[in-house]
Amino acid sequence: MMYTRGQFAIMGKVGRKALRLYDEEGLLVPASVDGQNGYHYYSGEQLALLEKIKSLRKIGLSLYEIKQVLDGKASEEKLVKSKIREMDLHLREVKEFAFLGGKNKDESKGVEADIRPFKKCSCIYLAENVELENLGMSVGKLYERAAREGMEAVGSHFVIYQGLLNDEGFSMTSCLPVKECNAEEAMEVFEESCIHINFAEGFSKVAKAHAIIKEYAESHNLSLAGKAYEVYNKDMSVDVYYPVSTADKH
Repeated sequence: MMYTRGQFAIMGKVGRKALRLYDEEGLLVPASVDGQNGYHYYSGEQLALLEKIKSLRKIGLSLYEIKQVLDGKASEEKLVKSKIREMDLHLREVKEFAFLGGKNKDESKGVEADIRPFKKCSCIYLAENVELENLGMSVGKLYERAAREGMEAVGSHFVIYQGLLNDEGFSMTSCLPVKECNAEEAMEVFEESCIHINFAEGFSKVAKAHAIIKEYAESHNLSLAGKAYEVYNKDMSVDVYYPVSTADKH
């Protein structure tokens, strides 16, 4: 039995937008497409796969992580255990917050900013929209492209946030540094002087690093250039860089 996208969405209790996204990312591809009218059709057997995707999404796995599981490139058991540990940690933080009566502890005490360059590197990249959920999937695509085109990754992947001083111009770009990059769709990244922090409290709390950098800039009378970099390290720390405005470099 075959079902249209709309029928399948109703049966699976998901939105049609979600099905289009799962199709685009290769998680749940329609069983067939009518060449005349362009309609997408799903089989009844695909409902089980949809339920699996929904279950993994409910516990917080990203689309990229789910794709890795479905492709056999990542262990579902290990990812689920990691997510459980993350949830347990979050629950302890919530309980601690409630116990303290809503008073925040200064967990970032001792984290200090410094001035340093963002070292020059050549990167392949993907422009993003403003949906953070898609960042993980884009990073996966960059690594896949590097492998497909024989490029060697030579550093941690990072994200460039631009237009921070102008809401209309806000954008995000995922980047992967590669060795001897000759690809046309590549760019060179370099910043002479940045306010920098190495933040080790986890990705979910990295907003603290941005706040610390802003305070550092204000206390040292430095102007930020409206751009930021987040470098995601293998040890789970994040290096955050804010280029200093040209007028403040000397």
